[in-house]
Amino acid sequence: MGLSDTNVVLLSKLLDLTSTKNKVIANNIANVNTPGYKKSEVSFEKELLKAVESKDISKIMNLKESITVSNAKGTRKNGNNVDLDQELVSFYQMSDRHNAYLEILSQKFKGMIGAIQSK
Repeated sequence: MGLSDTNVVLLSKLLDLTSTKNKVIANNIANVNTPGYKKSEVSFEKELLKAVESKDISKIMNLKESITVSNAKGTRKNGNNVDLDQELVSFYQMSDRHNAYLEILSQKFKGMIGAIQSK
């Protein structure tokens, strides 16, 4: 197991993707009262699944998220389509996932360090 280990690469990529998703969500939250603002959305799940199923580490490493502007109709008169409650839930869910990936990656590195020190 090394730094090119598929699981390490996957976890690293998941950290990048969840970080990007939370930045976009945070931007949506910051613009909740901006008239006419259309929320942005991040997707990467389908592409990630394809990359993992291919078992090609380079596809995982090169995976890019897709950031799009939502076409959903705004529920407010000012044309803004950000639902603050929904964005907050998404933010906390992504934060939890990010922290879980970080903890798993940390444990993998601790295992590597332990293996090196025991030699």
